[in-house]
Amino acid sequence: MHQNHKKVIFSIERMNVDKKFDFPLIKNLNPIEIVKIYENFRTIFPKDKKKTLDTKVVENLKDVLDDFDVLLLDAFGVLNIGKNLVQGIKETLELARDKGIILLIVTNGASYNSARKINQLYELGLDFSYDEIISSRDVAERFLSLNSPGGTIGIFGNMDEDIKFNNALSISIENNLNKLDDVNSILFLGTSTWDPLYQDLLMDSMLRFPRPFFVANPDIIAPHENKYSIEPGFYSFLLINEGINLPLWFGKPFSSIFELALEKIENLSGNNINLSRVGMVGDTLHTDILGANSFGIKSILMTGHGFFKNQKISSIIKETTIIPDYIVQNP
Repeated sequence: MHQNHKKVIFSIERMNVDKKFDFPLIKNLNPIEIVKIYENFRTIFPKDKKKTLDTKVVENLKDVLDDFDVLLLDAFGVLNIGKNLVQGIKETLELARDKGIILLIVTNGASYNSARKINQLYELGLDFSYDEIISSRDVAERFLSLNSPGGTIGIFGNMDEDIKFNNALSISIENNLNKLDDVNSILFLGTSTWDPLYQDLLMDSMLRFPRPFFVANPDIIAPHENKYSIEPGFYSFLLINEGINLPLWFGKPFSSIFELALEKIENLSGNNINLSRVGMVGDTLHTDILGANSFGIKSILMTGHGFFKNQKISSIIKETTIIPDYIVQNP
């Protein structure tokens, strides 16, 4: 990442929110409502830099492998749905490796360290090395080690004990709620133990004491077999809607995770990479596809298994104007 050569100034900024926007209840969340939330906060997302309106539509990802030297792979919705592999993904990834394509998981999952995700996928039957993953947790750890906000970082949602920052102390807020007002910044990693009480306490504290707020997972939801898990993006957008200062985001669609992914790809290959031969495979327009389009790599939307399963994707693309380079149904 490029932040290591200059000191970052953490400014406190707010968004002019639409007070008429009606946040859906969690129990009412569906793809259409989730898209509405993303669109309501679109101005804080990176700009889409896709230069053409062309989209190549094919049945399977394996049919376009020859277009790529590198594939960046979202996890939930592309590799797995909850505790089940996406049907056909193992065979397609094996074919990609046979063609010499470099594979790298790029995930917004930040509650656990990346090694745990690799181990989980191995148990499901996918064999990745520990070098073949970048998570938004990794980006947060790297960034905050290079750019300390000063003082103690209060963390929500850390499910592993190994997160550490050079030149900065951190504490778990869930275990130290009485210190929420005392920490100099907040890092939001995950929602495995999230409680409505935390939402209220965090909102009150941030309104009274504005300070740097880092969100390591911009996702609103993650798809499971028969439900969604509610992710930090949802609760963070709620906080922004209530008037707290804007977060600094780590994860898709924001550039820092793609910068770190590109660095890792070049280390894996030993060569400079032609970005026109790099594809980001994901199931969500506002994170995977917008992130790829804004960073200047190819975007591949998989619609058959994750976020947009059984949805009329053409109308959603028209509404959002986020246009993938490729649409595939299956691996």
